[in-house]
Amino acid sequence: MRTATVVAIVALAAPAAALAQRSYSHAYISPPIVYPAEPVYPAEPAYPCSELERQKAVLDDQKLTYDRERDQLDAEGARLNDELRRLDSTNPTAVADYNARSDDHNRRVADHNRRVAVMNDQVAQLSADIANAAPYCSSPRWRLLY
Repeated sequence: MRTATVVAIVALAAPAAALAQRSYSHAYISPPIVYPAEPVYPAEPAYPCSELERQKAVLDDQKLTYDRERDQLDAEGARLNDELRRLDSTNPTAVADYNARSDDHNRRVADHNRRVAVMNDQVAQLSADIANAAPYCSSPRWRLLY
């Protein structure tokens, strides 16, 4: 009976002994990553403020030109659609002539769209440049220097 008591005590004491052991962690605690609250603007913009204003004026003029060209292309497209409705589809010469004019119109529209896409990229870049230079260009010292 004594052996049974000793075995019972050892069985009950074993988990307590295991809890008393020490363990050491090898984990590394890194310092917190700090992100700036707002973007860092250069002391002076990449372009002088007057250059940004000049570029904006050039792009504004370019937009007006592209808008006029778009209106002309829209009017020509409407004429082609009207011509298509009245086209004699049994006349192969008339159909070939219409297809040639339509292909030429489609090429000019595609060229116009490519140029507008390039201008839109330039506008996006200039807008970012103006936003980054806004703190510098809106200060009174810029008005005195330029």
